[in-house]
Amino acid sequence: MLRLLATGAASLLAGCGRPQVWLRYRLTLEVQTPEGIKTGSSVLENTLYGRSVIPLPGDIGGAGSIGEAPTVDLGGGRYLFAVRADPLYRRDFITIVSKILAYPELKLGGPDDGTMERMTKATETRAFAVVHRQDYPMLVTFADMNDPRSVAEVSPDDLAARFGAGYALKRITFEAVDHKTPLTTGFRDRFPAIASHRGNFRTKPPNTPRDQRLDDSLGASSFVAGGAR
Repeated sequence: MLRLLATGAASLLAGCGRPQVWLRYRLTLEVQTPEGIKTGSSVLENTLYGRSVIPLPGDIGGAGSIGEAPTVDLGGGRYLFAVRADPLYRRDFITIVSKILAYPELKLGGPDDGTMERMTKATETRAFAVVHRQDYPMLVTFADMNDPRSVAEVSPDDLAARFGAGYALKRITFEAVDHKTPLTTGFRDRFPAIASHRGNFRTKPPNTPRDQRLDDSLGASSFVAGGAR
């Protein structure tokens, strides 16, 4: 398959006439702790597919994301994770990155430019931005890293409620990187209980509204998807 490798020139997927762009980026969490600032980052990749050159019924294009959840090691067996996609896909990395690329301060295009054009320009300029609060991904932790059922959502505005006094999320940053930058790997080795779990980590009680207790619906794919290339 031919790809548009952030070169600024449109390419078509061989055999199907479908434009495709991809963007590699680093998402970094910075956490204030009693011992100082601790960080965790991950290099991930988003792919955006345009409509087929030959019109097809119902064809609206598509998108995909691979990589591992950015993770901050807080010490003492405690970790903070930025989930790749919450169960309702309101805070998935594809949507979040698309919003980041439209930040006016990045100057990646005008009102008529779409996400594909912005992805290309982001790679060319090595775009960097501090993620706005309203665009934060879902944050979670585990009381026991060997028990996926112990997952719990963490408020980005109140890490102290989960980890204790002196803990606070300082910021989350986005940085576009060269397409040859390796994807972050090792999640499966570090957290085998999470990565190998099948199905949801917990089962929601009957009659629980779908938009409540989102951490009940998380699974392994919320933390790691795809393989290194």
